[in-house]
Amino acid sequence: FQSLQALPADPILGLMAAYRADSNPSKIDLGVGVYKDANGKTPVMQAVKKAEEMLLNTQDTKSYVGPTGSTEFNEIIAELVLGNDLMNSLGKRRITVQAPGGCGGLRLAAEFVKKANTDATVWVSDPTWANHVPLLGSSGLQIEQYPYYDYQSHSVRFDDMLATLQQVGSGDLVLLHGCCHNPCGADLNMEQWRAVRDVALERGFTVFIDLAYQGLGDGLEEDVAGVRLLAEALPELLVVSSCSKNYGLYRERTGALTVIC
Repeated sequence: FQSLQALPADPILGLMAAYRADSNPSKIDLGVGVYKDANGKTPVMQAVKKAEEMLLNTQDTKSYVGPTGSTEFNEIIAELVLGNDLMNSLGKRRITVQAPGGCGGLRLAAEFVKKANTDATVWVSDPTWANHVPLLGSSGLQIEQYPYYDYQSHSVRFDDMLATLQQVGSGDLVLLHGCCHNPCGADLNMEQWRAVRDVALERGFTVFIDLAYQGLGDGLEEDVAGVRLLAEALPELLVVSSCSKNYGLYRERTGALTVIC
């Protein structure tokens, strides 16, 4: 392993270390984006505690589950994202597999895409979550950017975004944030989601949605309105969903990949 080079220090980890070393009683940790209470603790939600208690009392085996993970979990997550009616109408066009968190789901999706189309390019927003590029790019996929955020007006550069998407070819993927765009917080409105749907149908690219914050924007149903709009209309769709934020399950690595084909 002597040929390996050390990666540069993670700036967030460095910030966390500086926070711990700071003796100022009014300090605020601006490192990893996790929910904290007034005492700086990340509590376990009451609903999660109750679910853990139910699982402990009812689970009667630790045997292997199938390659797709827990079937019950997968179906519940799919219903949370798509809604019962859409799930039923999609039928066997939809499959959901359990993944080790949102990051695991993204990498699983990238490996799946690479297997299906080795020359695929994934178009990501400018800016996008810092981990998108290394997670997807290190699978061998090419990465390009489309314009997204206007730092002056604090809004989506939608005309510029749409103009770029109209140049994306069939076989490529366009990565969208389902809600609560990370890092800028500017989301598409329903009219804009419809315009993305139309250009995706026209150009033939595949939409790839990272849904990490369902329920933390406008509501559980409202935050997936755009996702469901696309799922109803597009021939193919990838959705990676994570329970890290909305259920506070950061260390549990609880996520899923839903594929519509």
